[in-house]
Amino acid sequence: MCRVITPDQAGIHSHVDDPLSIAELLRETLAEELQAMTELSARWHLIEDEEVGHTLSHLIEDRRRSIALLWDILRKTEERAFGEIHHHGHSH
Repeated sequence: MCRVITPDQAGIHSHVDDPLSIAELLRETLAEELQAMTELSARWHLIEDEEVGHTLSHLIEDRRRSIALLWDILRKTEERAFGEIHHHGHSH
């Protein structure tokens, strides 16, 4: 698996251009973003300082928008990926 910053133990970066592989990377990214949102929301809930809480609420809104964009591009990429699979003769 390619990590942009940290390659695997062998030092290999494998870049992808097919929709199915891109969708897999987007799913992983979305899962990471959702986990980060959970952690940020938990901290927001615990902090009683009004100014800090207000700032965190803005960060949460920004993260929600980012997650929505990731979800949208994932859906579009999966539609391309599964559309290509469907058009290659596979049918139910």
